[in-house]
Amino acid sequence: MADGNVVLRRTIAAPPDRIFHAWTDPAELARWMSPVGHADAEVDLRVGGRLLVTMIGEGQRIEHHGEFLEIDAPHRLVFTWQSPYTDGVATRVTLELAAIERGTDLTLRHELLTPDAARSHAGGWGTMLDRLAALTQPGTEVPDGP
Repeated sequence: MADGNVVLRRTIAAPPDRIFHAWTDPAELARWMSPVGHADAEVDLRVGGRLLVTMIGEGQRIEHHGEFLEIDAPHRLVFTWQSPYTDGVATRVTLELAAIERGTDLTLRHELLTPDAARSHAGGWGTMLDRLAALTQPGTEVPDGP
């Protein structure tokens, strides 16, 4: 993370198409794409299409904007990510999903961050990926975050 990049991996017991859907469906995103609380989400799923995620929790509303750069369902998704926590600079998130016997091997790379932003984003993404894993498990409640 000292170089401004975050790389996180998770094994999630759900197939890649289920995980991809959770990343691209606004109703699904709203359930897990915030470290605490929930989110409002808008998705225009096409290359050049926009992504808007407003994280809502602990009395705050934090807008994150992006643009889809690459879509290869259900294996890869690349988009820009811009918010007050990236100092308004467009950074890049790459999601790679690989089918494995136990479900999906998920790798998230968030690049072009400052070292300080990388540290805070690593924690936020880690919490959100845990929430995503819970969402995709039948009968499991999505945790409310730390």
